[in-house]
Amino acid sequence: MVDLALSSDQQDIVDEARAVARRCLAPRAADHDRDATFPTDNIADLHEAGLLGLLVPTEYGGTGADLTAWGLAVAELAEACGSTALIFAMHSGAARLLAADAPGNPVAQRVLKEITTEGRLLSWGFSEPGTGGNILNPQLRATSDGDEVRLRGTKAFCTGAGHADYYLINAHSGESEFRRSQTMALVPAAQDGLAVKETWDAMGMRANSANTLLLDCRLPATHCVGGPGGGMPLLTHALPALILGLASASLGIARAAQGFANEHVLRRKLAPTGQSLAAFQGVRLHVADMATTVHTARLTLLHGAWTAENDPLEALGALNMTKYLCNKAAISVADTAMQVTGGHGFLRANPLERHYRDARAGAVMGANLDALRDMIGKAALGLDPRSDSVTAPTGETRP
Repeated sequence: MVDLALSSDQQDIVDEARAVARRCLAPRAADHDRDATFPTDNIADLHEAGLLGLLVPTEYGGTGADLTAWGLAVAELAEACGSTALIFAMHSGAARLLAADAPGNPVAQRVLKEITTEGRLLSWGFSEPGTGGNILNPQLRATSDGDEVRLRGTKAFCTGAGHADYYLINAHSGESEFRRSQTMALVPAAQDGLAVKETWDAMGMRANSANTLLLDCRLPATHCVGGPGGGMPLLTHALPALILGLASASLGIARAAQGFANEHVLRRKLAPTGQSLAAFQGVRLHVADMATTVHTARLTLLHGAWTAENDPLEALGALNMTKYLCNKAAISVADTAMQVTGGHGFLRANPLERHYRDARAGAVMGANLDALRDMIGKAALGLDPRSDSVTAPTGETRP
């Protein structure tokens, strides 16, 4: 049975994230968005609050939080600043992958401790020019050469590029077997042969510095998480956090748009009657749509996180639905909020237009909405969501 009630420990994590978000992140969000500046100050505040280590095991100084508390914490941060929440989500997913390999990997152990003691920031390098969302078929190559691995290629849309302390880069190992095809390399920001090309100038999530990485470098083989060619089995630990992180950020943005609209509806009075917008049924119907959409998104997030923790074999389908519904919720609620607030929502002086722009990000990040729909549809038909062939469960090929 799925229990969606939060424990006291989980609620404490959510409360701490809410406090930091409101005290530190929210007052700076507009400036970071307007100037497209990386929120270094916000990351420092997350570290001071102990949040950077939420998914780091306790033996390395972290909290060892579960995905439910962590996902709700991401939503709290996103309600204040979508860019900071996304940076935090990518960092946490990378930390979870390191944690999976840490028991036998001194390099992973050291970096996890640096996160909790020094506030080191991690980022992913998955996307590439030309491969779109097909992140598990990288063109970037990892070539073993004795005790070293050479990385050559380009990574695009790398959140925090130019500001992170370490990058987890997936590269093709050269092996034809799928399970041995991925090398996950931990690349320090100061690594010779690593360069950042500043390409991020986006409609939304303007402060997350999702720049391009250019790599032609050699690393010790010890920096390959799981060893050269051993990254794929470990990705199963990190992917739930990555998918949930994107979903949680969308949920937080949806709640922010809903909150602005509700406040406006209650406060805004029409001159002829002196009544607030809340007095009109048509407006209340829009408010109801937003409330039910946000509520549904939160429930699916809780279910997706619970499934990832308790039933990993069934997690992919639940997580795909979670991201799909939360991404759609952000877009829908932001659009409805803009409708009911009119010109006030459209003004840059108010935060809704930022939420409106940020809401679009989740739909194109990770698996985009159409890719998610396709995987959900395949699963509903009993097909392999990861395969492009359409084969009936009996083995009969369907036209």
